[in-house]
Amino acid sequence: MPSTRGAHAEPGRPAEPVARIELPAPPDLGETSEGAGNLAGLLPMLAGLGSVALLGGIGTGLGARSTIAALAFVVATVAFIVLQVDRQRATRARRISRLRSDYRRQLGAVRTAVRTAAADQRAALLWRHPEPSALPGLVSGGLVSRRRAPDDPDFLHVRLGLGTRPLACELSLPQAPSDTADPASMASLRRLRAVHAVQRGLPVTLDLPSLPLVHVDGPSARARSLVRALICSAAALHAPEHLRVAALVTSDRLTQWSWLKWLPHHGSSVATEVAGPVRLLSTDPVELHVLLERERGSGAHLLVIEDGVDPTSRAGRLGDTVLRLGPPAGAPPACVTLRFTGPDEVRVRGAASETGSETGPTVADRCEHSTAEALARRLAGQAWLDSHRQQPAGHLVVTIGSGTTGPVALDLKESAAGGVGPHGLLVGATGSGKSELLRTLVLRLALSHSAHALNLALVDFKGGATFAGLAPLPHVAALITNLADDEALVDRMQDALGGELVRRQVLLSRHGPLTSARDYEAARRAGADLEPLPTLLVVVDEFSELLTARPDVIDTLIGIGRLGRSLGVHLLLASQRLEEGRLRGLESHLSYRIALRTFSAADSRAVIAGPEAFDLPPQPGSGLLLTDQGLLRFRAAYVSGPAPPQAPATTTVAPFTTSAVPAPTGSPTATAPSILDAAVSRMRGPGPAARMLWLPPLGAPTTLGSLGDPIEERSPLVVTIGEVDRPRDQRRDALRLDLTLAHLAIVGGPRSGKSTALATTLASLAGSASPEQAQVYVLDLGGGMLTHFAGLPHLSALATRAAPDVVRRVVAEIDRLLARREGLFADEQIDGIEDYRQRRARGDDGDGYGDIFVLVDGWGALRSGFEDLETDLQDWATRGSSFGMHLVATTTRWSDFRPATRDLFGHRLELRLGDPLDSEIDRARAARVPERSPGRGLSSGALEVMVALPRLDGDPDPLTLGTGIADLVSRTRGRWHGRQAPLLKLLPLDVDLDHVRRQPPPAGAELLLGLAEPDLSPLALDPDAEPHLLVLGDAGSGRTNLLRVLCREITRTRGPDRAQLLLLDPRRGLLGEVPPQQLLAHQASGPGGAEAVAELAAHLTQRLPGPEVCADQLRLRSWWTGAEVFVVVDDYELLAQPLSPLTPLLPLLPHARDVGLHVLLARRCSGVGRALYEPVLQALRELGTPGMLLSGSPEEGPVLGGVRPEPAPPGRGRLINREQAPRSVQVAHITRPA
Repeated sequence: MPSTRGAHAEPGRPAEPVARIELPAPPDLGETSEGAGNLAGLLPMLAGLGSVALLGGIGTGLGARSTIAALAFVVATVAFIVLQVDRQRATRARRISRLRSDYRRQLGAVRTAVRTAAADQRAALLWRHPEPSALPGLVSGGLVSRRRAPDDPDFLHVRLGLGTRPLACELSLPQAPSDTADPASMASLRRLRAVHAVQRGLPVTLDLPSLPLVHVDGPSARARSLVRALICSAAALHAPEHLRVAALVTSDRLTQWSWLKWLPHHGSSVATEVAGPVRLLSTDPVELHVLLERERGSGAHLLVIEDGVDPTSRAGRLGDTVLRLGPPAGAPPACVTLRFTGPDEVRVRGAASETGSETGPTVADRCEHSTAEALARRLAGQAWLDSHRQQPAGHLVVTIGSGTTGPVALDLKESAAGGVGPHGLLVGATGSGKSELLRTLVLRLALSHSAHALNLALVDFKGGATFAGLAPLPHVAALITNLADDEALVDRMQDALGGELVRRQVLLSRHGPLTSARDYEAARRAGADLEPLPTLLVVVDEFSELLTARPDVIDTLIGIGRLGRSLGVHLLLASQRLEEGRLRGLESHLSYRIALRTFSAADSRAVIAGPEAFDLPPQPGSGLLLTDQGLLRFRAAYVSGPAPPQAPATTTVAPFTTSAVPAPTGSPTATAPSILDAAVSRMRGPGPAARMLWLPPLGAPTTLGSLGDPIEERSPLVVTIGEVDRPRDQRRDALRLDLTLAHLAIVGGPRSGKSTALATTLASLAGSASPEQAQVYVLDLGGGMLTHFAGLPHLSALATRAAPDVVRRVVAEIDRLLARREGLFADEQIDGIEDYRQRRARGDDGDGYGDIFVLVDGWGALRSGFEDLETDLQDWATRGSSFGMHLVATTTRWSDFRPATRDLFGHRLELRLGDPLDSEIDRARAARVPERSPGRGLSSGALEVMVALPRLDGDPDPLTLGTGIADLVSRTRGRWHGRQAPLLKLLPLDVDLDHVRRQPPPAGAELLLGLAEPDLSPLALDPDAEPHLLVLGDAGSGRTNLLRVLCREITRTRGPDRAQLLLLDPRRGLLGEVPPQQLLAHQASGPGGAEAVAELAAHLTQRLPGPEVCADQLRLRSWWTGAEVFVVVDDYELLAQPLSPLTPLLPLLPHARDVGLHVLLARRCSGVGRALYEPVLQALRELGTPGMLLSGSPEEGPVLGGVRPEPAPPGRGRLINREQAPRSVQVAHITRPA
């Protein structure tokens, strides 16, 4: 169904209805002789029937059987004929039904298209002719796009009311229906056309240019309401230069039309008085006739209202169209009468409306006096804005001085628009007036253009004296100074200018085929609903020095030169001198050049290709303008001189009425100020301002509470930790990090704010996630800032460098939680961490934990002091990222992270580094991060960031940060109403041996020593599985106490027939710990101990199995009987000088299980690195003897299983064996009687 749709005039305008809809032709039923043709096919049957009848009559003598047969044949033939006729009739009926059904479906599709066209027609008419009561609200929103121009087909078509109109689209048949067309389908087609041919409730309009005189006949109040509606519709949709509204009324009806004084269309275009344009309202026909005669030359259509005036009191018609209130008594034949036939029903009689010479009833519009005045006032306020929508010939034209023939103007438009721009160059030596000329040019452009037409980006490489005082101008979109002092500002400037070019390109591509800013502004002036795209003038002072300091800036300037012409970005470069080759690639884009007095003839030639600028007089402001029209000399204007004194102005308030206001006598004339400060002060304040493309650089850190980042707008695990500067996008955003996506690394040199950034991360997480959603484990190995968060409800554990056992406990715990969660995901068939979070949100507790965060402040300290834990944490972070385990770590340099660890951090925050060459993000930008500015740094995308202080009280003082964090913790506890993350269970400092004995012992173990991590269960040794034990610990570590516990446990669990003890105790710390019946000997000296050991060795050697021992005896160890021997040695370092008393046992140590020998040896950590090569100790190590490493100095290095000693409380140590990772333990304490 081909159709033609009207074009869209502009964005926001409803679609025009289709121009034509082709109707399907009714189905053709074919010739009516079809039935006769069918009967013709039956003739052979009828002939056969006749033959049978004839034979039956002739051959009556053939017999009764033949007769019966003939009759049967006749009956069958007749029945066949009847059935055949009926079948053919049914087939025809089905064919007609099918054709009608198909045609009804086609009509259904056409009906939908017609209804759509009718709806489009209604929307388009209501958009072009809105209801009068809605006009005041449309003044600032969209009336400009609906205004009519003289070349529009509906120019001065004014809405009368709502009535009937024909359907806008043509309903046409491709060809005339045939004579055999289906009559039922024809009836449906005619019914569809009749129903939709006329549309009701549509705006009905009057064509004013074709109506010289319109009478409005009806009740006076209702007639005035209709005339007000006609005037308001005409004024709202037509500009004052196209329509003038005048009124001739009697004096008693002046108040009814007083609202007209506010209407811009009511003022004279040629006559003015004190209060403005003369109002075109009078009670004297002659006076009004004189005023209107002067208006006829303006080309505007003159619409005159006559109310209460006798038409016979004058000769001739006042306006092009006269609206006369009253009956048409004695009216000329060409007049039209709007006659009210009911309260709101009006009929148009006479010449014509759009709908015919005499229309049906129309519901006339109403417009109250208050509505008309509101519209007139709003149109009065909108009039000045309309004037700025047109680009006058003086757009981007600025007078910069005077020449021999008069003022010298610089037209910054491109050559295609009649200018000499868009880009230029200004060079002048010191004292030549360069800065003054720049100020004059900028100020005069601001005075002659609105901020919607022109924006300014002012750049000064030095201190900014050139543009001082211009910042308050509403046109200034960027004021960039002091670039020489901070090169980071140069990067921001390049990003801001480059981002503005990209923004304008996107804006053009977003709104259809607009190829330039000129096309864009033309579309705006035509009424398209587009945001302003003002011309941007970029003025760069001292650009030569800028290029010397940063040669890469030339690429940005070339980009402006290349793209600015089409994007509405103009460039003016200014400098004291121009060096050869400095403008590489930019010369071809500079279409005008201004040369003030130069330092040398060479400088002059570099600018204007001649020495003329060097020969200029030394007076400031003497200059030459070089364009494609030649060289023009001028003397520049200036705006920095003192303002002339002004006489005090006297303000006179005059009434604004429909009558002219007499001019006051003796009123002084105020002199407008002309200097820069006075002009700027006049322009600052309310009004449209430029779109800022330069925001101030990041300064002092703000507080977390003042970032204004609503928690409700982000995920609970997305933290806001500061601000990120996006100069390319011309905005500053909150620095948000989604910790569910990757681990976070914060790297910075000393005093760069690493710990503060980590604290802010923790504070933001605690504010957005509940203690059920996030649990935090903190390893504060730095300056201790994170200890202020003690009491935070999300905190499961906080460990410092002073408590290495707690550090290890935390790592062991998170590793245990990860292993448990891995098993849970497999057992419960959990698809991933998101599925797990959703299950917990629905009430499934899971493993009792949400997302687990581990915060490490000082990864370098972890690597140096807890080297074994670094590998554990790396493995944990690698595996845990898929199970809701997150790592946030700080360090001083990237090399502190091993390469495999460094790759785990998807989020990176790089603060000021000790050496910018270590940067993993951008070395050049890292070098420009300011020093002594904690919190400043770079994000992963090389954007500058400033980390906020972790406090909510609004106090930015870093010296009171501890108080602020305490306040934050208190508020956080109140926010989550007492809920608490599961606390980490830590080993107690004092464990009672009886308490340990009361707990269920581990399977297969006998000797209870204390409690062990991770679940604080009893720690026990199985001497049958591990016959020996090596204990290392310095003085006060609890070494001797451990031996006491072992002695008591041996004697408790094994009687004299099973265990005998030999004590080598130089300091006699084990006196009284072993009952006499189980004590072989207690030696305190080396010789005595050596003698006792030698005797023991001889005895145990006899237990070695000989060749007569069978396999069953070896398996059951039944070839000897007696007690096992426990050799308990304390302070071994005192006994091993010069020869160890345990040397006789060396051959028996590998056979300890066979002979029942156990060596429990303790010595100091100090010097153990050298002592481990002593024969006995070396043999024990080679046998894989378990070790208990108590408190010691880390300087000893790895001593057992690669583990270093650490300072620890008494009894705290690590159990090291071959079967499992080292475990932290707390040995039970035995209090000896005094």
